[in-house]
Amino acid sequence: MKRWLMEILICPAKECRSELNLEVYKSHEIELEDNQVEEIDEALLTCPKCTRWYPVIEGIACMLPDNLRMTGKQHIEEVKFLERWKERIDSPILENGTPFGLS
Repeated sequence: MKRWLMEILICPAKECRSELNLEVYKSHEIELEDNQVEEIDEALLTCPKCTRWYPVIEGIACMLPDNLRMTGKQHIEEVKFLERWKERIDSPILENGTPFGLS
């Protein structure tokens, strides 16, 4: 994911549409037209208004609606993400995150 996407990304929840916060856990630099550009590999997008969280996994912002995040492969990948970065994720998200936490 490119950092400049934060200028256009908003919380996808219908009732919210707030700007998101970004916490980068893993990134790398790529050369693009003689410039170094940060490519974000793993990060957490959080909404300060509705407390939803969205992971960036393998450079892709996973911003599906809540109901599509609660089961199946997406849920498994997001739980793995929370486990992998639990030392760096704020406890309110881990404990009571929307749509789910680790507890």
